[in-house]
Amino acid sequence: MSSDIEDLRREIDIVDVISEYLNLERVGSNYRTNCPFHPDRTPSFYVSPSKQIFKCFGCGVGGDAIKFVSLYENISYFEAALELAKKYGKTLDLKKISKDERIFLAIDRASDFYRESLLKNEKVAEYLKDRGIDGKTVKRFGLGFAPSSEELVRVLRQDGFLEDYLKTKNLIKLGEKAYRDLFSRRVVIPIRDPRGRIIGFGGRRLKEDNTPKYINSPDSEVFKKGKNLFALYESKDYIKEDGYAILVEGYFDVLKLFSEGIRNVVAPLGTALTYEQAELLSKYTKKVYILYDGDDAGRKAMKSAIPHLLKAGLEVYPIYLPEGYDPDEFVREFGRESLKELINSSPDLFEDLVIQCKEKKENRKKIVKEFKFFLSFIEDYSLRFEVASKFYKDLNYSLNDLLDLQGIKKISDRKEKDFSFKEKVIIKGLLIFKENINLDEIKLREEVKDLCKKALNGEEYELPKEIISFECDNFEKVFRDTLERLRYEKYRKTKRNKKKVFKSN
Repeated sequence: MSSDIEDLRREIDIVDVISEYLNLERVGSNYRTNCPFHPDRTPSFYVSPSKQIFKCFGCGVGGDAIKFVSLYENISYFEAALELAKKYGKTLDLKKISKDERIFLAIDRASDFYRESLLKNEKVAEYLKDRGIDGKTVKRFGLGFAPSSEELVRVLRQDGFLEDYLKTKNLIKLGEKAYRDLFSRRVVIPIRDPRGRIIGFGGRRLKEDNTPKYINSPDSEVFKKGKNLFALYESKDYIKEDGYAILVEGYFDVLKLFSEGIRNVVAPLGTALTYEQAELLSKYTKKVYILYDGDDAGRKAMKSAIPHLLKAGLEVYPIYLPEGYDPDEFVREFGRESLKELINSSPDLFEDLVIQCKEKKENRKKIVKEFKFFLSFIEDYSLRFEVASKFYKDLNYSLNDLLDLQGIKKISDRKEKDFSFKEKVIIKGLLIFKENINLDEIKLREEVKDLCKKALNGEEYELPKEIISFECDNFEKVFRDTLERLRYEKYRKTKRNKKKVFKSN
């Protein structure tokens, strides 16, 4: 008998399914037990036979029987559906599944393939172990490995998901029978939305070569880099439990901290933090510690992230690691407890600026300017007044001057100007990919060069809105082609000028 996933949901008994994993106690018309997904001293996990759903009132996780098996077994939703269909003697009819659901199932199938490939590859498993990523974390995040593109294509075609997966742009069609997997020969890191669905991947190279260290799924109909956070699904319950989130820069910072038992941690998706990501995080906490790398690039990235966090109504606590250390390296050398001490002893952003003003009197003017800059992003006036008043009391600085933000004008608030397609591509591309280039080598207007410098410094809040919101298909390819074209135009102009000089002489 064939059925689609919707039929399977209706036909299986959720109590029967969950009873195989947990001891359920009947309470009226429902059942309850201790939640298996978070520390739960008193039963807060309920199962409703009439609605065919489960819900934990402690950590908030919930869903149908397929979702429960997926979470408990740490497998994809599609894989869980296949297991339950087999158990109940049913065959899933993929033709009946909706277009949107098919894309998510295709991503799930690719994720399963990557995870299975990692289990077969001892070298990659050893690499993760050497990086300090323990087995539990590998399993929890569903880490995988991408072998050859041909193997992935074979699996997707065999299961009827090839055309659906092409819509994710993770697989590029090169010809009639040729394809290229973006993540080939890389460690693959699944990225989930807050509901737990896999929406994209990150890929980390295994060898030091000329390819980018990290790559991410391109933006598609199901994946938007600037609107999701890595590990939010895995960490949201810990964030609620601890009362704060730790924001780090990269995938492996998250994975290493998870392996060390620090699990209230998230990261942007290979780009500078966006306002949408800050707003998403604000739904789970009101307090964020920024734990970025202890170098100039890390400091600049932190300064870029702070305005978005403040604007989203979050309390911000900067953590300054020693020069040259990232979170992974710091924990490796000094241990988990040292990091926790650093977190617990870190003052909030504005208190930190007060301390700096007291300790670095020679830089007081610069620090006050920075204080006013960050203050301008607090949209709640009463809170802004409260923060400024504390500065005034501690340093006896003019309250009226602190609250006078007329001179604090951010480029993103100014009237939008006309930028060509090429200019938008270059500025946005430098913000995302941080390409190491000499701006004098490419043909650009001076105003655009200034914005390029801000993009390279990660100062997203200083860029016009039309640049931040700019998108196009195959963006990375368009960016690199445009960069080469602008270099060539600059070269031709320089060559023409040399000829003119030669002729005049």
